[in-house]
Amino acid sequence: MVIAAERPIFIVGMPRSGTTLLTSLLSAHPRIAISPESHFLTYWLPTYGHLIEQPDKFQQFWQMLSHSKRFSYFDIDPETTLANILAKGPPTAVNIFAGWLETYGNRRGKPRWGEKTPLHYQHLEQLLAWFPHAQVLWLLRDPRAVSASLLRMNWASNYVHIHAEQWCQSTQLYEQRWQTDGRVKLVQYEALVQQPQAVLDSIFEFLQEDLPEDLVNQRSTADMPLVNRQGWALDHLNQSLQPMDAIAVDRWKQQLSPSYVAIVNSLTHGVQQRYGYAQGDCSPLSLVSKLLLQSEKLRWKVDRKLLVWRTRWFGVSPRRGREIGAEVV
Repeated sequence: MVIAAERPIFIVGMPRSGTTLLTSLLSAHPRIAISPESHFLTYWLPTYGHLIEQPDKFQQFWQMLSHSKRFSYFDIDPETTLANILAKGPPTAVNIFAGWLETYGNRRGKPRWGEKTPLHYQHLEQLLAWFPHAQVLWLLRDPRAVSASLLRMNWASNYVHIHAEQWCQSTQLYEQRWQTDGRVKLVQYEALVQQPQAVLDSIFEFLQEDLPEDLVNQRSTADMPLVNRQGWALDHLNQSLQPMDAIAVDRWKQQLSPSYVAIVNSLTHGVQQRYGYAQGDCSPLSLVSKLLLQSEKLRWKVDRKLLVWRTRWFGVSPRRGREIGAEVV
């Protein structure tokens, strides 16, 4: 028998695809607690997994994690969390992850926990090996909107072709590996904001949970703590709690230059068509757009080589850790 506590919910997808909005909606449910982004499989495990694998080094790992700014976002007690982890057995990666997020669910007083780290879509094999009965909501959004939004983020690449290529790769991964897996459900951002009731009905039927009346208007910081957030992150979380506005669907048309739109279309058109984002044939790139794309690709290659050289001489940059809040507070 499967009980709710054994069926975590994972929200994944390309960054800037509406994952925070969906988190705010699910977190408003009286039985569901979707935690802040943990970055467990994208940062903590790749960076410090060697410490987890050595029992005598676990405390070193735990001190870094539990004293990090990222951990503080969860608004949970480190000692209680550690006790929950150790109650599961040896502090393996899966026990650390589950104990951390279960503590968050307990703190919110809800029996079903979940987590949203968008790039965990790259690690679904691991997540579903750890939690075979988990359920996954995979957000999909127009690649032009995703690219326009990412180009405005100081933590993301400033090359539009990189975002377009990653969108294609992520969507094709969903199609090739997860589309027929009954544990994974695709949710299109545009449908969510334009037809929220119908989409939420479908989501909660998939999750086998009742849909409370007026869930959209029950979202609040009581279910999405804003502890230690500031700047862009604070604004972003607050924005996710505002009334949903279908105008956001086409905002990219004012944010993305015609050349950038053409580049994204040229790299994603075939996949766009399968999800209703494009119709007909893709127009060929103009000379200006071709030159812009070639220039971007050249500059990206140079940047990659410089990164390799900097890493070789000065070690791995701490920037990634700062971006996800890994620094000690």
